[in-house]
Amino acid sequence: MKNVLQSLYLLQLLDTELDELREMRGDLPDTVNKMEEEHEMLGGRIEEVEEALKKGAVERQQMEKQSLELITKIDKYKGQQLEVTNNKEYDALTREMEAAENTITSNESQIEQGIEQAEELKTSKTELEARREELEKDLEVKREELEEILAATREEERQLEKQREEVLTDIKERDLVLYNRIREAKGKAVAPIRRESCSGCYNVVPPQLILEVKKNDRLFICEHCGRILVSEEIAEETNI
Repeated sequence: MKNVLQSLYLLQLLDTELDELREMRGDLPDTVNKMEEEHEMLGGRIEEVEEALKKGAVERQQMEKQSLELITKIDKYKGQQLEVTNNKEYDALTREMEAAENTITSNESQIEQGIEQAEELKTSKTELEARREELEKDLEVKREELEEILAATREEERQLEKQREEVLTDIKERDLVLYNRIREAKGKAVAPIRRESCSGCYNVVPPQLILEVKKNDRLFICEHCGRILVSEEIAEETNI
């Protein structure tokens, strides 16, 4: 059981070292991730605007083409009106001309609106591209800062991770589950008894419990903070 206690305490030491290394990065990883997400989002928005511009241009071209065809038809209808022999045919041609003229007027209005919308989209695209360009510069700086920190700690972190994997092989699943649950809640899961107190919460440990913990033959939990207690002997004998 002593080996288990030593492994759990060593795991805690390794996790503490890893936590400190990762704290050196501060919020840089999150900042870089958020900036990358925003950069991707801006790229998507620019693509959407470009697609909207293309779609609008095609629609305007179609309406312009339709209007030209209708103008030709109107001229044709006017010529046919001179050749009709009764009012019914004349009125039918008149209705066709009026419908064509209404469509042309509607197309002109929609084309005008489309041009205005296109100008707004172009302005939006320019603003989005400017923001993305500015973000790219800031992102490059942040990535370099993060890479410098990672480069300085990469080897040490790799060695600690390797040691951690080796230690895990000596810990049973149920003990690891307990360790992880306490660590998630308290930050540190294992606390040596020092000066008759739990080094995790600094509350006094009852003398009888101290004697039991010193036997190093089973797991004991601090009644105040819920951390795994280990003896000073375990703490002194266990090093990274």
